[in-house]
Amino acid sequence: MNNLTIVTKLRFIAAIAPAILLLAAAVIAGAFHSYGILPREIYENEYAAARAAQGMENALYKMDWGRTQPEASQIVMDQQRGFISEIEIARQHMSSREQAERIEKIANDARPLFDALRTASPGDDSFEPKIRDLQGTIADLMSLDDAALIAVANSAQSQSRTMIAITIVALIAIPWICFVVIARLSGNLYTELKEMRRRVETISEHESSPSTEARALDESLANLGFPKPNPMLAE
Repeated sequence: MNNLTIVTKLRFIAAIAPAILLLAAAVIAGAFHSYGILPREIYENEYAAARAAQGMENALYKMDWGRTQPEASQIVMDQQRGFISEIEIARQHMSSREQAERIEKIANDARPLFDALRTASPGDDSFEPKIRDLQGTIADLMSLDDAALIAVANSAQSQSRTMIAITIVALIAIPWICFVVIARLSGNLYTELKEMRRRVETISEHESSPSTEARALDESLANLGFPKPNPMLAE
């Protein structure tokens, strides 16, 4: 048995739309905040990791070039310090196990190579294969950094699609659904009240003196917008 009155149903449906809009507003506000800080987070994490890998590559090239320069020892030492600094930065901004593995491999491979470079003669080319291998590992790390940046961009794009769907449902679909339901319920209520007015008028026509209940019902219907028909407007 349905114990809900039509007034209760109307109030419930009328409360759904603002409640959902309130929740949607909180979600949308949170999304705007996330999108607002996303560029800074990318700059401070994924982009910083990519810059660190590029710094390692540049330092390695300069070391290889510096071995043939007059101040070879100083150039190599300066670039080694820069290389080690870039490794620490990369460690601070890595976001995957694959990146961590590449960074540790670079650090392990670079340590003995740098020790040998400090004492190598300028014309010694025996280090070239090791340098090329280290450059290859750095290139792999740069590819992983690019993949991490693309993953963040794809995630943001996916979240934006979700937020678009939430906005459409919460701000357009739900209010219109509630409007249609309220319109149908109020239409049924209008029909029933109109029928009640007709019945009250029928009862009044058959009674010489309307009862107290009939007068009270007549007054209630008038308060609800269904007054007694004006005889001057009758056909």
